[in-house]
Amino acid sequence: MRGDIMDIVKEKSSGRVSEVKIGKGEKEVTVGGHGTLPFLDFEGDTGHRPILALEVRDWLNPDWNPYLLEYWKDAASIAEWVKKAESFSPDLLCVRFMSADPDTKNTSAEDAVKTLEEVLKNTTLPLIVTGCGNVAKDQEIIPSLTEAAKGENVLFGIAVKDNYKTLAAAALAGGHSLIAETPLDINLAKQLNILISDMGLGTDKIVMHHSTGGLGYGLEYCYSIMERCRLAALSGDAMMSPPVLNFIGQECWKTKEA
Repeated sequence: MRGDIMDIVKEKSSGRVSEVKIGKGEKEVTVGGHGTLPFLDFEGDTGHRPILALEVRDWLNPDWNPYLLEYWKDAASIAEWVKKAESFSPDLLCVRFMSADPDTKNTSAEDAVKTLEEVLKNTTLPLIVTGCGNVAKDQEIIPSLTEAAKGENVLFGIAVKDNYKTLAAAALAGGHSLIAETPLDINLAKQLNILISDMGLGTDKIVMHHSTGGLGYGLEYCYSIMERCRLAALSGDAMMSPPVLNFIGQECWKTKEA
């Protein structure tokens, strides 16, 4: 059948993905805003383009893959690391405070604040800032970091069910946004978004991160659940409307011989 005489069936969405702004001034970036699934621009507004962050850490771990260590060998300080990362023109930087982990250097909140202040002095790019992944230690350092970056509109994380109250309150006080992480399950994701919203952060201040297990989660399953999450937002479910973030670099480098 000729395409010029055929009606194309289009899905109509009653909802859309929330817009979240990160950073300030000329370098501010906006994510989300989609009114349809990716690439289906004939059905609606595809929103803002995906943005890419380059990750830097407060500590160059000597146990890293040698190829990765070789790449960042000239980064003798966090300032130099930030400058080198910025030279690749990412949309924003992701700063991880891995040295705070009790199983590594167990650095203090004061140390983390000094590092973040150094980062802010050396870049104007928007920032994603995360702790070390230890729930108790993140509750200790993140409030200090949100205070140090007050007014910078940083995307902080990572909030999980065991620490979201502390992190949400800190993000709200500092005027920041928050990463909400749950296992890849639409009901768990929605529940955490509701809990964080009840703390005072709207969906325009939340970015979702779906984690997956090392075993048992097939790629097709992951894709289909993520699609269901997005379809829920497009169907008008406000609590599923935050945009989604993926830590691709971290997942790649922690996987041996994949």
